[in-house]
Amino acid sequence: MKKIIGVFLVFFLVMLTACNQTVEEDPQEEQPVEENEEDGMEEEVIDEEETDGEQRENGEHEDGNDVESPGEVENGEGEIELADEKELTFEIEGQTETRVAQFNRSELGYGIYVLEGYTLHSEEPGRDVLVFNNDGDFFTRIIPHGNEASSEELKDAIEEHAQGEIETLQELPMSGLQYALKESVEISGERTTIYHLAKEAEGELFQLTVFLPAKEAQEGVAPSMLAMLETVHP
Repeated sequence: MKKIIGVFLVFFLVMLTACNQTVEEDPQEEQPVEENEEDGMEEEVIDEEETDGEQRENGEHEDGNDVESPGEVENGEGEIELADEKELTFEIEGQTETRVAQFNRSELGYGIYVLEGYTLHSEEPGRDVLVFNNDGDFFTRIIPHGNEASSEELKDAIEEHAQGEIETLQELPMSGLQYALKESVEISGERTTIYHLAKEAEGELFQLTVFLPAKEAQEGVAPSMLAMLETVHP
């Protein structure tokens, strides 16, 4: 009887030991599965980030829409128009100024960059005026002559019909000058300085007449006008 009980106890201990080993081994087998799941999630996140990066590089939003570059605006017909601006640098009372000018295309065919506070108008057939908005007495008359006029003939005509003293302007900050004359006259009882200029650009001649009344604004308007006229081109 004791032998039977002993055998039973041995059998029971063996079975209990086997069960404990099975329970301890199961968690160890599940751990690699959890790690694989985490690795899979990390791979999915990386794939999504790479996809987003490719979309941004291709100029697309996350929703698939194209990204417009700064300054690009659709005109309603599916075409892209770019604002055409240029910085003009000039001196006012010894201080260097840099201001943004907007490109204007005249009906006469030429182009010019116009600063804020000034407006280009059509005066009459064949000529325009560039006007200072705060005081219309400050303006420049622009006459494009193409390649059909002679600067010498224009200069002779100015000197012949001048109503005031004429002198030559020296070192005027403008390229392509064919002549630069200064005339002092009285208009409506007010002393006015007139610049008579001829500028050649790309083989075409432009006659420029700048009117500068003796007012406080002259100190700022004169260099601003010259800076804009420097940009005149066919």
